[in-house]
Amino acid sequence: MARLSAFITSYNRADFVVTCVRSILAAASESLEVRVIVMDNGSSDETPEVLAKAMQHVPAHGALETLRTEDNRHIVEVINKGFAAARESDPDYIAMFNDDTELTPGSLEAVVAACEAHPDSLLTPLQRNYRQPEHIDGNALGHVRQLDALIEDAVLGRPLRQVYPLPVIIGACMFARAEVWANIGPFDPLFWFYGVDDDICTRARFLGYQTLLVPGAHLFHAHGKLDSSASAMTKEARDRKWRYETQTRYLFMLKKHEVGLGRAVCGTAWHALQNAFTCARHGWPWGAWQSLAIFAWFLPRLGLLAEARRQHFDPARKVDLGPPPGA
Repeated sequence: MARLSAFITSYNRADFVVTCVRSILAAASESLEVRVIVMDNGSSDETPEVLAKAMQHVPAHGALETLRTEDNRHIVEVINKGFAAARESDPDYIAMFNDDTELTPGSLEAVVAACEAHPDSLLTPLQRNYRQPEHIDGNALGHVRQLDALIEDAVLGRPLRQVYPLPVIIGACMFARAEVWANIGPFDPLFWFYGVDDDICTRARFLGYQTLLVPGAHLFHAHGKLDSSASAMTKEARDRKWRYETQTRYLFMLKKHEVGLGRAVCGTAWHALQNAFTCARHGWPWGAWQSLAIFAWFLPRLGLLAEARRQHFDPARKVDLGPPPGA
């Protein structure tokens, strides 16, 4: 029997997390043992209670457990703890999920089959819009539009292939063999929030792994609270998003392994100065100050950055897979 460990990072999602759990456990069968771990990141709503009730209705060949932090911790820290917990049962596969996602019936089985056919790969199902199920999720659509082969097959009415190479896998759902995850390594804690999935994909491709879309598997993604009124973004939330995005952009520049660290630091410093000048010129002093402050945040962490570059882009860990599927 194959074994899958799936973990969900969750915070205050009593309205959805059990839906996600049940959609994963639905794949449990005599041929696939499914263990689900919910990383409850200090939820203050009814999440612990709804999960406790869900534990009373776990199907055969399935298991559900909760690991809870007492306070809301850095998301990357919790994700890495989820990977560590998932590895404890020595599974064949490890998958990570957002707490606001739901697999359609048969989708997890399709991903497992694709992973069997392409064992040295990082895979994801096709993401669909939770509120408009007939549409592809907006974030995923930008990536899917780059898949000329998929578009051509769909337009011409040809049967879709089992997988298509995808440049970036969105972190709402990532699936791979446990050995692949072990070689790629943990998520980079230098990221504040955005960009960790792009970073993992960059590192995976550097090591020689394929990043693949499984179009026969579908995942609904709700993107936040189900109450649409709760999704309205405040000025504080917009500023926070801008800070996260700016930090991510700087970190990608600093981690660009094709150039030395010194050159990367100088290039990022120049970019931060240009950012600050642009913000000031448009009458946004807060943005100008933040542009420089975010860069300054990295300076005492250059040692950590150098070590991350060394570990994440180690040529000795590369694998030789031959031509990608569909080449």
